[in-house]
Amino acid sequence: MAGSIAKSSKALKIFILAGEASGDAYGGALVRALREADSDVEIRCWGGEEMKSAGAQVVRHYRSLAFMGAWEVIKNIWTIRKRWKECLHELESFKPDVFVGIDYPGFNLRLARHAHKAGIRTHHYISPSVWAWKKNRIHSIERDVDHLHVILPFEAAWYAKEGMKVNWVGHPLIELLEKQRDSKGTGAQDSPSIPENPSQLPVLLLLPGSRKQELERMLPLMLKAAQELPQFFPVIAGAPGRTSADYAEATQAQIPVVFNETRDLMKRAHIALITSGTATLEAALLGLPHVICYRTSAFTYRLARWWVQSKWIGLPNILLERTAVPESIQHECTSFVLADHVKSLHTEQGLTAQGQAQKQAFLELHSKLKGNGRPSHLVAQSILQS
Repeated sequence: MAGSIAKSSKALKIFILAGEASGDAYGGALVRALREADSDVEIRCWGGEEMKSAGAQVVRHYRSLAFMGAWEVIKNIWTIRKRWKECLHELESFKPDVFVGIDYPGFNLRLARHAHKAGIRTHHYISPSVWAWKKNRIHSIERDVDHLHVILPFEAAWYAKEGMKVNWVGHPLIELLEKQRDSKGTGAQDSPSIPENPSQLPVLLLLPGSRKQELERMLPLMLKAAQELPQFFPVIAGAPGRTSADYAEATQAQIPVVFNETRDLMKRAHIALITSGTATLEAALLGLPHVICYRTSAFTYRLARWWVQSKWIGLPNILLERTAVPESIQHECTSFVLADHVKSLHTEQGLTAQGQAQKQAFLELHSKLKGNGRPSHLVAQSILQS
């Protein structure tokens, strides 16, 4: 852990915006680090339960911002414009000293430009994937973001080649997982996350995503895949911000849905189907073999194929620079294909050679992402000293 954070000469007013569940989790850790360093700091945010419990005033929940994909944005353009005007009003009325955008680049980088013009110091935590698509965004980032905090090991070198200095802090997910492990204590017992499994079958964890659009597409698909895999006991991890009503189809299929225990479920499951996103990296860092899957609108998919330069969609594969985790995307993402991938990783007897190789790759991934201190502490230090 790095040294103690120097306290600012005056209490700062900070506005933080996170547009999804992962950003809220990282924001919660950041808010705690800021308040530990300066109890007088005033923090308002657009976020969720994690940031609220850490001591920030949550003005709007991230659920109202969770639109992903070009077509989804177009369909909800009037709602997004309304949120944008609300956010501008919040900046103008709160008059923060610092604006911190956490991920969610489409909204946050635009807001950083407005804040920067207004004389507000700007920080962006978690770089947009400019190395994979829309490389020209680097010019607006350099212009509008005073401090960019990156979490992937190759990003600092990538930006350096483009003539831009950034702050590499390590991946905040490792910090969250280590904190959860330490809070349980060495002698503590995990909560019984897995529902009663009378047949004692291997547990197949299903994570269909956290956004409404993802659930609408991925939940029915995963339920069909589970039907193709009677040798497994399926369980769904309910996403933060969602309710039982969002999983009515699973309830009808008599597949249990467990909320607020995703990490414990990942530790206890044997294999998983995971919609592409931060959850795939979380599963990898917890050593859970899995299959990455994703489907979106045809319009969004065509744009992504045109823009994205990476060979992979899943973070574990991107970071390892190889296909350690099977990916089933768009028209190749069917219930039969998903079931076949699961069987290639795990049989009734246990993990296959491919499944074991995946777990070994995850150890390599952990070492790549571990930084030299707590990411939240390092970002808080930069905010308070900027």
